[in-house]
Amino acid sequence: MEYVLQQLWLVIGLTAFIVGALYWRRQHLPVTATRTAARPPAPIVYRDSPTVRVADSQRVDRSRKVVRINVGESLDVLATAVGLPPRFRISVKNIVDGSDLEAAHICVQFGGAQLSCGPLVHETAFNEYVIPRASRDEHRSSVFYYYERGDSLEFMRIKLKSADLDRGQVELDVMQLHGHWPSHLGADS
Repeated sequence: MEYVLQQLWLVIGLTAFIVGALYWRRQHLPVTATRTAARPPAPIVYRDSPTVRVADSQRVDRSRKVVRINVGESLDVLATAVGLPPRFRISVKNIVDGSDLEAAHICVQFGGAQLSCGPLVHETAFNEYVIPRASRDEHRSSVFYYYERGDSLEFMRIKLKSADLDRGQVELDVMQLHGHWPSHLGADS
């Protein structure tokens, strides 16, 4: 009988410890894991920076756009000529449900180039990603492209700002940068 009581107290103590640990963990979740109310629907918001001229042959083009796309729709970030494949198109396949963090399944067409992603992003197919809402470590939860040639640099980053499951709308922060500088910088012409 004494042996049964010891086992009963052990089970009760272990259960109390697990319940207490779960309660404490819920009370101390990181700020990024809490859901926030989505913003009211609005059209595309543009925050473009103009081309910055450094010298005659140096140039930096930077554009940053916050776009809102509904599930099943796509958006051409860069204009595409008729009959050519898209230069930069983002399609939203769906919003991932079932976790505390917001996530969206997106497909990106970037002129046939292979994109990269941070470790928190899950790549499902060629340039198809399940991207979580951006945390403080933006590079870990974003999709990006980086290419450097001898005298130019291209950089692109997509991060998820919010995903509203009820309205089926995703808000993405898209930044693109193209820099060009002379290869003979400082040399006499």
